[in-house]
Amino acid sequence: MFIRVPNEVVKLAEIFQKKGEKLYLVGGYIRNQLLGIKDDENIDIDVCSSCLPEKVLKILENSPFEANYMSKEMGVVEIKNTLRVEHATFRKETYEKSGAHTPTKVEFIKDLEEDALRRDFRCNAIYYDIIGDEIVDPLDGVGDTAKRIIRTTLKPDEVFKSDGERVLRMVRFAATLGFKIDDKTFESAKRHASRLADISMSRKREEFSRIVLADTEYPFLPDKKYAHARGLNMLAELDAIKYIMPVLDEIRLSGLIEDRKKPLFEHIMNVFAFSAPEVRLSALLHDVGKARAYAAYGNFNGEEEYAPVIIEKTLGNEGLGYSKKIVERVKRVVLGNNFNKRGFENAKNIRHFIVDNFDCIELIIKLKNAIAQDKSNNTRRSKSAEQINKIYIKMQNNNAPITLDKLAIKGDVLIKSFPELKVNRTSELLKALQYKCVDVPTLNTEKCLLELAEKMIHKKNSIFVR
Repeated sequence: MFIRVPNEVVKLAEIFQKKGEKLYLVGGYIRNQLLGIKDDENIDIDVCSSCLPEKVLKILENSPFEANYMSKEMGVVEIKNTLRVEHATFRKETYEKSGAHTPTKVEFIKDLEEDALRRDFRCNAIYYDIIGDEIVDPLDGVGDTAKRIIRTTLKPDEVFKSDGERVLRMVRFAATLGFKIDDKTFESAKRHASRLADISMSRKREEFSRIVLADTEYPFLPDKKYAHARGLNMLAELDAIKYIMPVLDEIRLSGLIEDRKKPLFEHIMNVFAFSAPEVRLSALLHDVGKARAYAAYGNFNGEEEYAPVIIEKTLGNEGLGYSKKIVERVKRVVLGNNFNKRGFENAKNIRHFIVDNFDCIELIIKLKNAIAQDKSNNTRRSKSAEQINKIYIKMQNNNAPITLDKLAIKGDVLIKSFPELKVNRTSELLKALQYKCVDVPTLNTEKCLLELAEKMIHKKNSIFVR
């Protein structure tokens, strides 16, 4: 069975061999090679041996490779040249009862087969003797990979009770690789989903983010369409979604029905399925305000008041810890989706909306289309989105100043030209001029803008003058 090994990793193994040590590739790299995934699509290269971490550093002294401890306690060393490789010493692990990700005790060992048992799934416990050119497969991980199935290395309860993150890893592998999950493994994961409460925010976010983009990872593999939606539905079926996005679980359990007599949770999952990768967090959260509004008022009125708060709590520092930029973008896309819902806005209002939301207007359009796909049983796009997109394209073709930097005048020119202008009102004046120019792009000259500015400044009760 041929496994292609990067030349740099072969050279690394040769250095180990000269010191009397055998180096193995292990885990996802081998599994992905067996699935036909190209080398450049393997982000991580993991190697292992019986060498203690300090010996690894000694072996690589005066070699082309740079080696540093990543975690001496865990026996992990980072090795770099043109590639980055992680070396782990064979080990046994002991975990707290809580299911936290980090083991409380690590024992370094010499036996490869025992090292295989501390790993999560059999498809990840395949080793490759680099110099000997031989697969070492103590748990039939090759067979599981061929069958495209996920099974645990030990009894499922032992694997999941030790480390709650393995529940998320299982779903991620199933979604990104298109694998099925063994029934006993799935049922055990469901019993131990509560262990996710002990996993750090950053680890949950990392795994969840990859599930959200599952269809984009290894897209040529079979059964990848809607892989991200299958992953999210698995999390719901496992009762694991409450530890990642509690508001979605509230909606799922509430039985709330949306306006077409469809369960609100089902609608959200459908919109998520239809969504482009860059808008999926917004798709998951686009209707979260409805649950709180219904609890408060018995209807969905006022959902926009609740949505930003819930989004902040779900994605921000109290939740998954996404960056402020991502959190704010999701808020704006979700709130922007409510604009022109029924397609009755006039062109002027749409132009001004595009200006105010230029940096996320394409995302708003994509979200609107995903929602329309669910509401029409995947037969049509959003009338509202089509209106906005048509005007957006026309504005671009007419060279309308959609962003302030395209305006033919700057704030310093206005301040110099109009001494009576309140300096702290300059940005508001520029915005007012921008609105005029997106309505009539031919006005976007310095001469016209100065004339317009003079009229605005000297208008009765003008807010722009001292």
